[in-house]
Amino acid sequence: MKLLVSSMTFAPDHSGISLYATDFAAYAAEQGHQVTVVTAFSWYPKWAKRPEDERTLFRTDFYKGMKVLRGYLYVPKKVTTITRMLQEISFLLFALINFVRAGKHDAIVLFTTPINLGLVGVLFRKLWGAKLVINVQDLQLDAAKSLGMVGKLPIVQVMNGIEKYSYEHADLVTSISTAMVDIIKRKGVAEEKLYLWPNWINVSEANGQGAKGAFREKFPEYRDKTIVGYAGNIGIKQGLSVLIDLSKEFEHRYELVFLIIGQGGDIVNLKAYAQQKQAKNLHFIDFLSQEDYFNFLSDADIVFLSQKKDSGDVYFPSKLLGIMAKEKLIFVSADKESEIYKVVTNNQVGASADFGDIAQMRRLLNDYLLDKQRFELYKTNAYKFVQQYDREVVLKELFNRVDELYSSRQKPASTLIANGL
Repeated sequence: MKLLVSSMTFAPDHSGISLYATDFAAYAAEQGHQVTVVTAFSWYPKWAKRPEDERTLFRTDFYKGMKVLRGYLYVPKKVTTITRMLQEISFLLFALINFVRAGKHDAIVLFTTPINLGLVGVLFRKLWGAKLVINVQDLQLDAAKSLGMVGKLPIVQVMNGIEKYSYEHADLVTSISTAMVDIIKRKGVAEEKLYLWPNWINVSEANGQGAKGAFREKFPEYRDKTIVGYAGNIGIKQGLSVLIDLSKEFEHRYELVFLIIGQGGDIVNLKAYAQQKQAKNLHFIDFLSQEDYFNFLSDADIVFLSQKKDSGDVYFPSKLLGIMAKEKLIFVSADKESEIYKVVTNNQVGASADFGDIAQMRRLLNDYLLDKQRFELYKTNAYKFVQQYDREVVLKELFNRVDELYSSRQKPASTLIANGL
């Protein structure tokens, strides 16, 4: 099968959606499919292009035997709602051209955001007679509205219409959590078109990555510290101000250090807040390479995750899978009705507190410091739980579904109806 995969981020980016777009394309190629990727130049999560990519409109790369068609992307220096829109428009215009350059394919798989990428997919589905799968990694518009980032802009209704149109004309609409699939269903998508496609990880490979002691060797100031840290994208919805607040509760405990590692749209605000709070035991570190990230996981005592209320209640953060695979102790601060809180709490894979409940987080951390052995069960449970998200399990099931769609092109209408396709 000739398969076209499109995502705004792709290798060498190694955070967020890029991880899954890249590995899905690689897996498809491993199964013998002819894969072409349409993407932008590397930019995420540092929000900066590499010097060699500046002022370049198009380039053809090769990654693990796949052709990768890259197009120009505007990357704003200051991230606002308007500049984000301009960035997405620039991607879509050049992606459209690269779809033409790619030539006819049998199936198209889109990793969204941006929402508007669905329009490009629908257009070429019609032109090529291809099957279209939209993988919704982020309910972008819903999150933006809940955070008050779009207000009453007229563009909101237009985006709603584009999203609905794209889903209606796709052959399969997938998303990464049950709650997200339910939201998409409420947008009017037929149930037979919906598919739960969770994010995944190569569990055994992830478990073996990272060298114990390497992170502490690179940052010797933490050699004898108990490390409580977050590493990843730093945006508004992460709500990382709670980690700063928690660090203040333990400023008298010199054996503790709190780390916020990464880049993102909220980094400036967080640094200002940390300075205002005079959080001397909390440090910021720039975005790590993939190797250094796994070294961090190997050395961290507690990996902290937070999610602001109303911004991502339906999301299951993909980084959680890697943390589980590394058998690390997880502390979560999120709304009690959120997907991440329910998963962590109901399956006892980590310690959890309602978002902003600093008193509960303080109690949990004090309990850990008094009796670390008591928290070992969370690590064991997490490693068992993550097995269901192993790469081979998730992607094999997904490709069975895609193969059904592809095969249905050759079947008579009566057979399609009988199979619910």
